[in-house]
Amino acid sequence: MINTKTQETIDELDALTDVEDHLQFAANIIQGEEISAALKSEIDSQINQIQKRCGDPNLYLAVIGEFSSGKSTFINALLRDDLLKTSVLPTTAAATKLRYGSCLQVEVQLGGTRPGIVKTRVDSQQITIPWLLGVNGIDTREFIHVLTAKDELAKDVKQLTITHPALFLANSIVIIDTSGTNATNALHGEVTRKVIENEADAGIIIIPATIPLSQSLASFLGDALRPFLHRCVFVVTRMDQIRQREQSDVLNSLRSRLVEQLGIKPPILYSCSAQVVMDNITGEEPVPPDLLVWKERFEQLEKLVINRLCRERLLAISENVLRLLTRLFEQLEGNLRSQWENYQHRQEAIKREIIPDLVLFTAEQQLLCQRMLDDAISTTIANSSQCVEKYRDKTILKIYNAIFNAEDLQALENVVKNEAESILETDRDELQQELQDKIKSISQAAIGASREFDSKFFEVYSRLQTLGGGFEIQNTMHDGVQINTSDVFTSMQSLQEQMDTKDGFVTVGGIATGIVIGTAILPVVGTVIGGLVGLIVSGGIMGASLEKRKQQLWDKLRPSLDSHFNSVKGKTQDEIQTYARSVSNFLKQHINQYMAQYKATVEGILQVQKTKLQRLTNLQTTMQADLQEIDRRRKSLSAKQQRLAAIEGK
Repeated sequence: MINTKTQETIDELDALTDVEDHLQFAANIIQGEEISAALKSEIDSQINQIQKRCGDPNLYLAVIGEFSSGKSTFINALLRDDLLKTSVLPTTAAATKLRYGSCLQVEVQLGGTRPGIVKTRVDSQQITIPWLLGVNGIDTREFIHVLTAKDELAKDVKQLTITHPALFLANSIVIIDTSGTNATNALHGEVTRKVIENEADAGIIIIPATIPLSQSLASFLGDALRPFLHRCVFVVTRMDQIRQREQSDVLNSLRSRLVEQLGIKPPILYSCSAQVVMDNITGEEPVPPDLLVWKERFEQLEKLVINRLCRERLLAISENVLRLLTRLFEQLEGNLRSQWENYQHRQEAIKREIIPDLVLFTAEQQLLCQRMLDDAISTTIANSSQCVEKYRDKTILKIYNAIFNAEDLQALENVVKNEAESILETDRDELQQELQDKIKSISQAAIGASREFDSKFFEVYSRLQTLGGGFEIQNTMHDGVQINTSDVFTSMQSLQEQMDTKDGFVTVGGIATGIVIGTAILPVVGTVIGGLVGLIVSGGIMGASLEKRKQQLWDKLRPSLDSHFNSVKGKTQDEIQTYARSVSNFLKQHINQYMAQYKATVEGILQVQKTKLQRLTNLQTTMQADLQEIDRRRKSLSAKQQRLAAIEGK
């Protein structure tokens, strides 16, 4: 339950800081999808810390100083109790908290090999903890000394809280005794900085008059505590050790150095002698009458501190909350700006990856592939024609030699009936194989074109999900160009048979027979050739010599052979064109099918990109609004902090 006083404090605090509104704003921001779980957890922790601080009526007062500066003596003087033992060497890095309580008690959190929490009973006299060195039948005060001054134990202390019935603490003040700022262990200074930053509402910086603002203390204050110095007051101790006529000079010199080195204008400076107070309390050392003035001045200082802290508790808490809120907003702003930079990079990447028009891309690629194919077709046709010409010359020469090398009619008859046809058929098979090899270049060109297309496609769409496989063109022409030689040799054999006939040839009959044979040899010019053959037969070819017969046979066969190879050349070109059309269609179908397979994926990615772009646009609007609101709130908090500082200065 929150008591009435606490509730009034919360209400006044909220009126000064609008803390609930700020916390709700921060909570709303971290609900966004863009905030990581780690950051949400961290911000939640800070929000809880602020809410906890708002509900805590205590004022946390940190006491800061170097080792051997008189810090422990000053705290003891505030407590009116010789509780904390001074230590020449730095020991624990943990801060010690002293709270008000009706009796002296200790609660310590330990780390090391035996971590855990130990809490003493009220004013314990026989504390024994077997696993803690030196803790055997000791009282609470000695236990505190062991925990804070004995290095064997102090190094394992994580947190130490002491309850004490001091009147100073009864004013809802919690003293935080920090580690010495001049420790060689950097962790000590870091703990002190975190106490001032996260826990303390105000700080008292102890400066011994004998060493007014050492260089190490000035460096620590200027580096680690500079953002928090406006919440600190400076207490100059050991003034009893300074001659009275020099005390004013020491204080004036210290004020000047605080202004020059730390830029504090004006520094709040108090002087005291805590040791005189403690000597007067303990009676261990007699206090000369001329030094009793420091006892009175310390009491006045104590009242000033209590009155100031009590009067300004709300202001101190408000400033603490404002500081925490400022830190919270700085963290949120940094995170949002970092996210926005990442999103901008992603948006630029999306713009670079926008996919061009698929229809246009497909048409361009088909045109490029067709050009490659057309070049191969033209080359193949030219090479095929040269191939037919080569085989025509070679075949005609072989048949010519076979005819004119015949030694008698029987040999000539064998050439006409068998050898010439065998020559032509053998060369035909070779020609067909070579033409087949020539035509393969078209399919190879198609494969090359398809690979060029694949390469271009993957270059453009390298970030897309691929669905299709490689391209492998199939040869749709199974047997290649077919060359028929049967008509040529049927005609030649028929001519030879007619030339060997002994009877039945008359002029009219010979002409008629020649026309029929001529038509069989070459239908286009058969009538003319047939007439010539008929005339030759009727003219007495039966009585012709062997050489004359060879020449006549050759003269009649040569045109037929020329016609045959011209026909082969024409048919070859026709076959190539037909095959090229089928390959071209196949390649187009491949590209179309390939693009169709990717169309759904491309459209899906485009849609995702459009959604992402829209999301980034919306996020940009939201983030800009949030950043503007954070900037507004930070300016408002800064104005309130200045207002609080002005109130404190009155």
